Amino acid sequence: MFVDEGAAVQTAVQEKERETEKKTVSFILALHNHQPVGNLPEVFSTAFQDSYAPFIEVLYRYPSVKAVLHYSGSLFDWIEKNEPSFFHTLREMVDRGQVEIMGGGYYEPVLPIISDEDKKGQIQKLSHYIKNKIGTNVTGMWLTERIWEPHLARPLCQAGIRYVVVDDAHFQELGMKSEELVGYYLTEEEGYPLNIFSISEKLRYLIPFEKADKTIEFLGRLSSAKAGSLAVLADDGEKFGTWPGTKSHVYEEGWLEDFFGLLTDNQEWIKTTTFKDYLECYPPRGRVYLPAASYREMKQWAGGYWRNFLIRYPESNRMHKKMLAVRKRLSLVENKEARERAMDLIWAGQCNCAYWHGVFGGLYLNFLRAAIYENLIKAENIIVREIYSRDNWLELKVKDRDYDGYQEIVLNNEFFGLLLSPNQGGSLWELSYRPAAVNFLDTMTRRPESYHDDLLKQEAIKNDDKRDVQTIHNSFSVKEDGLKDFIIYDRYPRGALLDHILPMEVDLESFSRGEFKEKGNFLMQPYVAEMEYEEGHASVIFTRRSKIEEEGELLLQKKLNLKASSQVIEVAYDLKYEGEAASSFRFGVEFNLAFLAGYATDRYYHIPGRTIEQPHLASKGTEEEVEELFIFDDWRKLGVSFRFSSPARIWRFPVETVSQSEGGMERAYQQSVIIPNWDLVLEPNASSSFVIQLSVNS
Repeated sequence: MFVDEGAAVQTAVQEKERETEKKTVSFILALHNHQPVGNLPEVFSTAFQDSYAPFIEVLYRYPSVKAVLHYSGSLFDWIEKNEPSFFHTLREMVDRGQVEIMGGGYYEPVLPIISDEDKKGQIQKLSHYIKNKIGTNVTGMWLTERIWEPHLARPLCQAGIRYVVVDDAHFQELGMKSEELVGYYLTEEEGYPLNIFSISEKLRYLIPFEKADKTIEFLGRLSSAKAGSLAVLADDGEKFGTWPGTKSHVYEEGWLEDFFGLLTDNQEWIKTTTFKDYLECYPPRGRVYLPAASYREMKQWAGGYWRNFLIRYPESNRMHKKMLAVRKRLSLVENKEARERAMDLIWAGQCNCAYWHGVFGGLYLNFLRAAIYENLIKAENIIVREIYSRDNWLELKVKDRDYDGYQEIVLNNEFFGLLLSPNQGGSLWELSYRPAAVNFLDTMTRRPESYHDDLLKQEAIKNDDKRDVQTIHNSFSVKEDGLKDFIIYDRYPRGALLDHILPMEVDLESFSRGEFKEKGNFLMQPYVAEMEYEEGHASVIFTRRSKIEEEGELLLQKKLNLKASSQVIEVAYDLKYEGEAASSFRFGVEFNLAFLAGYATDRYYHIPGRTIEQPHLASKGTEEEVEELFIFDDWRKLGVSFRFSSPARIWRFPVETVSQSEGGMERAYQQSVIIPNWDLVLEPNASSSFVIQLSVNS
């Protein structure tokens, strides 16, 4: 039989070409756009001008390229107020089938740490908003920080959500390989189904950082003759213009134009689509039950599990437990309108960004924490106005507020919200002033972060320093990016009513750097607590007895008094020394108070009758024989005053942190430390008494 070898080769080539032509890949490009509650107005504006608007302008010119867009409610609120025409463009792109709008929690909460009712409420609030403003129904949602826990399927399904998007790292924890993650899977909780798409980490690092054709090459490797092969990139929209260097790269150098051009040129085999459309065309690839997880970097920052942030950062835990406490009280409100107003404020207080810290500021940004407390305090104000018919009210409660196994004392009146810890030295951990919705104890403790060592090592390499990192740390000054302060770590958490029994030689400099030893054992140690309550007047009495080195014992009692409708907190100290010989020590009471800006001229110290050379709140100094000290916050129209029954020496210094952000290392003012202190020489069985009055006015 005669065989035409040339024809056979040609036929094989044609078959290979036809096979190649049949290979396709579906590609979903999804962007998550978000600015947190309380972020600076200029940050919203810059992000819109650098990222959100130019991305849409380029996408609009490529109608065959489909995309999925998510905007948080807090960002939508800003857009509606400042750039309302943006909604017209979004609606047009949705109407022509180019864009799907993804829902989510309105204020971007970490869903596992809020109630199921709040999960559903926040999701439905954003879904309704999108329907009203853009005219489209929500099918799926952006999962905040892709933080997944298995129980989420039920409340999300109940809120009308059909799908979520998580990272391929979630699936890989089950041993699944990347080649399996080219579609979506189905999970359920108590019979409530939810579809789950997988984000490609490879695409997260390719887009938009590598050349556009590298992404096309990668998609080519995922293409298949089998219908439905899928690649998903779902990531922060701020990567397209707001992150350092990306505005020039993505827009001015034309990366996005090149990318959309390549997608258009290759649309015969790269099928850009949306989650909603893909769900309608293809079935799930199987059933899956994912473990609690997030994206790889988040797991590294958290130590494997997001809720570890509540352990690592007590400041985050206090915010979260404040939120839970206010949320529980909401059940006491019967008035529907008041309940809804308070609920929305609580939801705003659930915005995730201030609750954790990774490669960017988050928890270290004082204005984000302040916004959380502002919303929670405003919600609480609505609640107590509904509970109490008159303003002249006073509450004294005992509960384990922070869930550490020890009882705290909650003391509230019309003006103040106080949280006291007998187990931690009878200290104060919330000082909320209701009229201004400010928590003056929204403070930060300076602690080691992994990138501190990296910075220290860089300094050692630069200086050819052979010492170990800890030795370098002791003398290291941060010089990069204009940072001039030392990296200092606190020996104890920074609150208020912290009692110090110090050697006489301790001065401001050694104290501010933590280079001192206590002479007595009172700081952050358990105190015995008693409570007294009469109509309109409450007292909490803390007592502890401790040895003063080898000299004898000191009995310390402090009594905090608060009256209904009073803007004055009074703390009376009694110190009784029991020993065979006289004892001398420096007694100080530490207050950490947060004012947002340490160097602003509208926030300053004032002592009547004298001039302070550097009155700004980031200044360091000593003032002798002070009877009254005022701290003015003209920006928030607040004044805090201290009055002392015996003239005090006042130490003051700032607490400033060195943290990592998108732009590098940042030095940030967190709070001001004020320590009235007295030099005491007590004979056996002698006593000394002091009264400190703290008041706030607006």
